[in-house]
Amino acid sequence: MENLKIKKLFLYTLIGSIAVSAVLGIWAIISGEFGDFQARILMTTMTVVGTSILGLACGAFLESEKSAKLRLKIVPVAGIFFAIIAAFLALLLIWQIVSSTNETVEKTIAVSGIFAFSLAQLSLLSLANLSAKFQGALICVYLATLSLASIISILIIIEPSRENDFVFRLLGVLGIVDAALTVLIPIFHRLSRGDFSANQPEIEKIDAEIAKLKEELERLEQQREEILNKK
Repeated sequence: MENLKIKKLFLYTLIGSIAVSAVLGIWAIISGEFGDFQARILMTTMTVVGTSILGLACGAFLESEKSAKLRLKIVPVAGIFFAIIAAFLALLLIWQIVSSTNETVEKTIAVSGIFAFSLAQLSLLSLANLSAKFQGALICVYLATLSLASIISILIIIEPSRENDFVFRLLGVLGIVDAALTVLIPIFHRLSRGDFSANQPEIEKIDAEIAKLKEELERLEQQREEILNKK
């Protein structure tokens, strides 16, 4: 229920932000006026739209049973955290509450945004139902995506000289691996259907047994409550 509320919150925020952006755009076209204030409102709504999209991606995985099954709840939770941090600091810059020359704020926005996007990407990919022979692809995309995000973040923070050719070659390799696996995992998800359908009768039998056990457990709990109430 809690996860569902989080997902709904981002969904309604996204709808509201898009509506505000549309109204603002129509107003600017009709009135012929588009000043500094309108630009700040538009940048604010775009920031909220981006944050909502990332939050929805993370919320979809957080809401699913797979996040608990894979013990990866930290991935969507961290993604939402980084998205909110990036959005909050971006809004401070947009409305000039903090100086636009503040490098610490700018770097924090960049690093938080990179990790928010990467974790949202991993959250969506983790929703794929992969058979055992394709599970390694999910592990590889986690390693590639998180390594890529970490290296880029370090480069943003320390701002090294561009003479280090190895680092940029490594970034290129990781980027290619990340992009390739991001495309392949939905395909592996599709191919895994055949493996799951072959075991479907056995799975259905197990599910039926689980349902019976749950009913028996509920009956025993009800009997226990009745005994306690008699006392």
